[in-house]
Amino acid sequence: MQRKRMNINPGTLIAGVAVGAGIVLARNAWARRHPYDLPAQRRIERALDRTLQEARRNGRIVLDANHRYIIFSDHHKGARNRADNFQQCEETYLAALDHYFEQGHTLIVLGDAEELLEESIASVLSAYENVLRSEARFHPERHIRLHGNHDDAWQSVTLVRRYLDPIFPNLEFKDGLVFEFSDEDGQRGEIFLAHGHQGTLDSDVFAFMGRLVLPYYRDFQILTGWGRTSPAQDDCLRAEHDTQMYRWASRQPRLMLIAGHTHRPVWSSVTHLEKLVWQLSSLQQLKPGERPADYAEQVARLKREIQIRQEKYPPCSDTIKTRPCYFNTGCSRFDDGDITGIEIENGLIRLIKWGKVAGRLQRGVLEETPLVEIFDLL
Repeated sequence: MQRKRMNINPGTLIAGVAVGAGIVLARNAWARRHPYDLPAQRRIERALDRTLQEARRNGRIVLDANHRYIIFSDHHKGARNRADNFQQCEETYLAALDHYFEQGHTLIVLGDAEELLEESIASVLSAYENVLRSEARFHPERHIRLHGNHDDAWQSVTLVRRYLDPIFPNLEFKDGLVFEFSDEDGQRGEIFLAHGHQGTLDSDVFAFMGRLVLPYYRDFQILTGWGRTSPAQDDCLRAEHDTQMYRWASRQPRLMLIAGHTHRPVWSSVTHLEKLVWQLSSLQQLKPGERPADYAEQVARLKREIQIRQEKYPPCSDTIKTRPCYFNTGCSRFDDGDITGIEIENGLIRLIKWGKVAGRLQRGVLEETPLVEIFDLL
């Protein structure tokens, strides 16, 4: 029996495509008008609410007059194979640890320190025992650990006791942490720290699927050298998630959120790249008589830095953010060996970068602001 031929009416096909496109456009327009009602936004907000409430119940840490904290996240220490991106940053991170240990800082590791979705615990701890021993110098009085989605195996007290007790005796992991800050007038504010994966489908809700799939993806990476995850990949998703966390933080009274997870340094709710572009634009708008003596050098420096930052974390789908409530550490695994982090010291908050300058590892301050000035705007 001859199969009947399907006749497609061009007019019907065009109408169907138009209707589909119209539905997509209408949904996108609705999402722009009602971003807080999107399912993903609601899910993230509920998860961050729970984490904040739990952190408050566990007790706030009051920032005294001489506080010194350094916050690093997203090392993703692997097994020293071709899928391991931390290797190029190891030297930089160890130099930074030496500095902060000598200066009396408390080390806060904000999640995803170890890559335990793709690698076994034993292989990672064996590969980077030297780094763990360097971190252990801060333990216990000056050492705080939060878990992320790639090292959430540490949610198991049994695994922590078995694998980490020999290096960090009685180490306790947190989901979130709250600092309490008071200005000279007694006005209080909170600094809330969380890894930032809370409420996401792949990292939180369906985290078990990662444990099933990622070991095979790891084998593919090792065999081919392809598909290595870097801070410059999935830029639109990372930007969208930064925006979702900002939306939640912007509705919290007198609260700053510091997170990791997206691998993009964010300062006062604006990416460091956006800050550089704004600085360059402001400089170029100066009239000739108002320009500084080193105007040409400043313009050239900013253009070079913007080009570097665009390659590290290209902009995509970023939105205008008006409240300085959201900060992100960036990560400790940039391909060029640089690492970024956030310092909170003596009433100041800083975005810092460690990397090689003229062949020498150096600490650079990218941004710095008194905490009181930020809370005055919240």
